[in-house]
Amino acid sequence: MKTVIQQFNDGLAEVAWSLWTELGVAGTFRRHKHCLISLEELIILTAVIADYDPRLRDEALDWCSRYHHFVSVSRLKTLVKKIGTPIFEPFSIFASTLNTSTQSNWPIFSEVVPLKFIPSGKSVLPSLNAPSLLQLRLRSFFGIGARADLFTYFLTETKNDFTASDVVDIGYGKRSLAEILDSLVLSGFLTSTMIRNQRKYELAKTEQLKRLIGEPPEFSPPWHHILEILISLRYNLYKSEKSSNTTKVITIRNDLERMKNLLKLTHFSPPILESDPDQYWEIFSKWLLEYVKAIAQGNLERQFKSNNDFEKIIFSLIQLVYKVDDCLDGLEFVLSYSKENLVKHSEIYRESYQLSLSFLNELREEVQKLLGFPFHQLLDDKISDITYHYSRNHIQNFLKFTERYTSLSQVNNPRDALKQYETLLSEVGKLHNFMNALRDQLAKIYYSRTNIHLLTLPSELFKRHAIMKLYSS
Repeated sequence: MKTVIQQFNDGLAEVAWSLWTELGVAGTFRRHKHCLISLEELIILTAVIADYDPRLRDEALDWCSRYHHFVSVSRLKTLVKKIGTPIFEPFSIFASTLNTSTQSNWPIFSEVVPLKFIPSGKSVLPSLNAPSLLQLRLRSFFGIGARADLFTYFLTETKNDFTASDVVDIGYGKRSLAEILDSLVLSGFLTSTMIRNQRKYELAKTEQLKRLIGEPPEFSPPWHHILEILISLRYNLYKSEKSSNTTKVITIRNDLERMKNLLKLTHFSPPILESDPDQYWEIFSKWLLEYVKAIAQGNLERQFKSNNDFEKIIFSLIQLVYKVDDCLDGLEFVLSYSKENLVKHSEIYRESYQLSLSFLNELREEVQKLLGFPFHQLLDDKISDITYHYSRNHIQNFLKFTERYTSLSQVNNPRDALKQYETLLSEVGKLHNFMNALRDQLAKIYYSRTNIHLLTLPSELFKRHAIMKLYSS
């Protein structure tokens, strides 16, 4: 049976094969016909896994030997430096091999020996009218460099406006990008306005540009961020391959913490850390392999599609919010009724406590479902920040609290039950604050886009009735 790292390499190779086949390499599967292909990231990924799949490496070199004039060497150099030393050697081997067989001058970062390589001549560049080849189409129109890649960004980015700092991630210097942006304002392709101390740019001739250039692809993943995450995880998987699961989990946890901003940018949502290292390693590795497999098969809709079905997204989310609210309301009724009616509570404290356990267990499940919602589809940074803050600072404590919450067999009298309710009140308060902030921001988003006030509290709550019935019996 293959190890996790071997299966991970299989998935990465499958991603690369599909993308190269879309570019005209002699491959078998094309699963990214409607997905933007970013050439430099694909080259780097291929170089990293070259030893694992030599045939992929050779066919990619064959394509590059014929069409290397489409590659932005300055962007390639920037991306390699950004990812860092773990890829210097494999990339240098790939680049030096290409340099010796062509007149290209790709950057070399390590002293390496070029491979013996004979082009197969099988690669044939397809028509650049394909949506996936938008980057190459624009480069053939505007030339290789920042101008073409800026237009790729304009046509695929879901944001309406942006600053010079926003576009630095495409792989060019901020100063040169700012100069190009200002020249595009003069040309009428962009408009610009000053908001506080920032200059905001917006594409002014979207429809004219689409008629000239052609329709953009349906999906436009941030390949540079995805590549950085996957290569870092791969490096650490190799480094800890022979270690215990505890060491692997610590290594992965530290890596994910270091990349927390990247994770937010890519909507990369690893499973919540478990206290049991063996259990977490199994869950994490399964999730990681499924994630790469989804990308390899072109299943990108959940994370990288600009979904305009705003109403559907909002109401799917509201249903999850209502379920959490119902659990919280049920627990509040347990707390309030037990304090307000001490005589009755002394009679039915065991039944009341059992209901609190039931509500708490359901709350645990519903909160995890809520945090797993693809909030990025709302295209709202505040929503992302609210959920990220709770996920990072509070969810682990809440889950541990629910695991340690005293069982019914250990509650020997009504006083014990009341003490447990007090500890429950403190922990649930943090969740209340999160839910209030989430509901408030949902209402603001909805009103700003529809001019209609959104009902963010359920019109009917169900769990309270079980408590009311118990205390009235």
